[in-house]
Formats: sequence, C-alpha cells, structure tokens
Amino acid sequence: MNQPSVRFQYGGHVTFPVRYGWLPKGLSQMAREGTFAPSTDVADSLGLGSKMVESLAFWLSSMGLSDVPGDDARRAGRVATNMAKLISANDPYCELPGTWWFLHLALARREGTVWSWFFNDYSERIFDRIGCTDAFLQHTKAKALRPASQAMATKDVSCLLSAYASRPGVDIVDPDDVGACPLRELGLVIKHDAVARFERSRVPVGVPPEAFLACVSLLSDETEKDALSLRELATLRRGPGRILCAGLDFVEEMTGRVGGKAFRGVTVDTSAGERRLEVPSRELTDWLQDFYRRVGGAAS
Repeated sequence: MNQPSVRFQYGGHVTFPVRYGWLPKGLSQMAREGTFAPSTDVADSLGLGSKMVESLAFWLSSMGLSDVPGDDARRAGRVATNMAKLISANDPYCELPGTWWFLHLALARREGTVWSWFFNDYSERIFDRIGCTDAFLQHTKAKALRPASQAMATKDVSCLLSAYASRPGVDIVDPDDVGACPLRELGLVIKHDAVARFERSRVPVGVPPEAFLACVSLLSDETEKDALSLRELATLRRGPGRILCAGLDFVEEMTGRVGGKAFRGVTVDTSAGERRLEVPSRELTDWLQDFYRRVGGAAS
C-alpha cells in the first residue's frame, strides 16, 4: 500500500482570492525595495489591510513571482523572480489576459496545494461545494504527509472557487468590484447559482498559443518524451488538457494552430495513425517572453 508522500501547504491566502491591482502593487514593491515582506508599514504603503498584505505575499509566491533569497528569508523577505521581472517590464499593471494564463499555469502546477489538486487530480466536471471539499479532504488523507483538517479544506476550496468561478452572462468582471478576481476572466469554472453547482469548462477561450506550448514543453520534460500524442496532452496529469480544463477537441485545434505557424522548434507528425506534438524544452518564462514579443509588450 502506498504511503502518503506529498508535503501539502494549506491556507496562506487568508481566505482572499488575488484581487485586481494587488499583483502590480507587489511587483512595484519588490522593484522599489528589492524584497517583499508583509508588515504594517508595507500594508500602509500599499493601501491594503494587514491581512490583505499577508494574502498578497502568498499570491506572489504561489504564482511564481517571488522566491526565497539565498540568505535569511525571514529577515530579508522574498525577492522578485525572473517571471516577476518579465511581467513588470512588459505588463506592469497585469492587464493582458495572456499574463493571467501564464500565472494560472504557475499556480496550477504548484504541487501539494488545492490549486494543483483541483486542476490535475479532481475529475468531476459538475460538482457542488460540499462534494468538492470532501474530495479534497479525502485526497489529502490519502496523499499528504499532513492531511488537511475539515476547516482548512473548506477554506482552501472556498478560496479556489471564489477565485475562479464566474456566473455565465453576469460576471463580466468589473475591476471596480473590490472583491473580484482576475482569474474569473479565464472562464475555467462556471457557477450556476440556481442549482448551487459549479461546472468545469471544456473549451477554454483566449488561451495564448505560447501558454499551450509552455504547458506541453514542461510536460514533455517531466515525462521524458520528445513527442506526445494528442490524447496524452488531453488526459495526462499536468498536461494542457487538465490544467487548461480542455477536451481533446481543444487540444486538436491548438495543435493545428501551433503546427501551422512559425513557432520555433515545434513540429507535428503522424505515427501509427496518431498525431504527435513535439515542442522544444524551454522555461515557462521563455514562452512568456515569446508571448510578449508577439503582442507587443512594453519592453519588447
């Protein structure tokens, strides 16, 4: 019998989804001061409450924008990553949807979290809040070195759903809504108020081809496969099908798009009647830089 082996992280968000304007504040703080460490002074400087600035620190870390420096992190705070510097240079106010697709990739690939579990391991397409919470709780009992408590599982799932779930035809997200989260604009999870259910998308809209390729590239590295079949891309854990809430039709469409354009090193071939996509091994930030070059980022 397999023993629990994953070190899970719970909480940290202080129940706040990331909000409009938060990441630009954090990026600016790191550029100005060299580090980000939540404190009363930083909260006052950024115009946030003390709990909000704690949550901002969590989101900067979880989305791959801040990291521990080589010295005493508790004293020095966290420093900007290459991804943070790239976004600061090209989309400092985090206004481009493509930026948020890459932030989503970083978040959903963060193992040992509710975000990774939901987008890689939870298979229900239509679900309710209680069932989702119970599934996460059972998953941590089976996989985590330290399983979640009922209260913590409830808080983590509630934060995830608040961050991603939008109501069809209603949540054209208003940045002036102080509680709104930009991740809702990705349309990955739909909230049906009338029946108290949530639905996972199967045809995501607006995914940049560079984000799709980044997901394929990272999966190829992890599986040690030069080329992956479209079915593998649609079904494998940490692949674009799982992380982007996409079905095989979407994977086929995106493969046709990237195979017919001048994406460096990307090839599509057919073997034994099955199409396979080969994508070069590159860092997430390399693909993000390609995206900014294509759309004309500020520093391109």
